[in-house]
Amino acid sequence: MTVNHELLSTYLNDHLAGATAATEVIKQLIDENQGETLGEFATTLLQEVEQDKAELEGLIQRYDAIPGVVKKTIAWTGAKLSQPKFGRTTSGDFGNFQAFEFLSLGILGKRALWTMLQSLSDPELLSLDYSHLIERAENQFQQVEAWRTRTGAFAMNQGTAV
Repeated sequence: MTVNHELLSTYLNDHLAGATAATEVIKQLIDENQGETLGEFATTLLQEVEQDKAELEGLIQRYDAIPGVVKKTIAWTGAKLSQPKFGRTTSGDFGNFQAFEFLSLGILGKRALWTMLQSLSDPELLSLDYSHLIERAENQFQQVEAWRTRTGAFAMNQGTAV
């Protein structure tokens, strides 16, 4: 069965838009939590997400699919517009919780991307180590989920306003 490159390009660019938004949210977490354990975790997470994003950009280049400038711009703009929502509130915990919830869902989507690409028979797609990428996404999810739960419980117990 032959892979439809047009649909694949759309799919890859959709995920690239999500990765772009995720990196902006993580950068905000780093900026707002410097010198804290959360900021250190976010710095490590950013490095991994940027590696995953580079893998995705490499796939897009292999297919000569020009990254959707409009999608990249929308993702970047959306991340910037979401900053007040994901940013710190009085104590910052509720904003951190929301950011981790956003990232948690995105990581599940990324894992689904790697699983889908692994199932396709296109030789260009088979050049990636999907087992490693899937495992990294699962580890990221577990860590982000722990932070999401911790910051959410703390914010909800403190009664921090939105």
